[in-house]
Amino acid sequence: MKAGAFGVFFLLAGCLYMVSAMEGETTLAERNRRFGSASDFVFNLKGVSADFTRAGARIQGGDVSKFPALDNLGVSNTLFTIKPCGMNLPHYHPRATELIYVIKGQDLTVAFAEENSGRSAVVNVVGEGDNAVFPQGLLHYQINLNCEHEVQFLSSLSSHDPGVVTVPDRMFGFDDTALAVVFNNPRMKRFRRQRLTNLRSLSHQCIADCRRKGYSIAA
Repeated sequence: MKAGAFGVFFLLAGCLYMVSAMEGETTLAERNRRFGSASDFVFNLKGVSADFTRAGARIQGGDVSKFPALDNLGVSNTLFTIKPCGMNLPHYHPRATELIYVIKGQDLTVAFAEENSGRSAVVNVVGEGDNAVFPQGLLHYQINLNCEHEVQFLSSLSSHDPGVVTVPDRMFGFDDTALAVVFNNPRMKRFRRQRLTNLRSLSHQCIADCRRKGYSIAA
């Protein structure tokens, strides 16, 4: 009886696995129906309308929402252009590991933080031709500390829909009681007002260092 029960269990488990796999994948027939033209499999990333951040990042995304043929293929990419003293703010991807390739530029500082029992910061400086990897779910950032030139890099992600959580932005969705503990600041309403009137800009420390070296960078 026990052997028979185990047999039924494994049979059911196998069926459930097959059903979930079928639901999660796009069949060949479905792909042919949805993407009947060869041009459906080509996408001009540089032609995507860019998002600009006050922290000096120009972002052109290429996930499944913009390139539908990526559906269920487990890959997507984004093109970043970071101004001198600009930053891609601390964030993480809940559904993907990220691998970046620096197309042009130097002095791009990249860092990620491991889980609570791990290292608090793994920091490197990369330039043209270099790769850097950020494991799935780990907090990371990129900042361009070059005083003269922008840095451009391609971010490849191991999901067609990697998601992104920009920590400084999402954190302020919490109530004042929680944030007062996080920032050790009982005056969170005032702190919020200051944040709204003084939105993120380029790195002030980087700008000051560059100006001392004779470079002119607008804040």
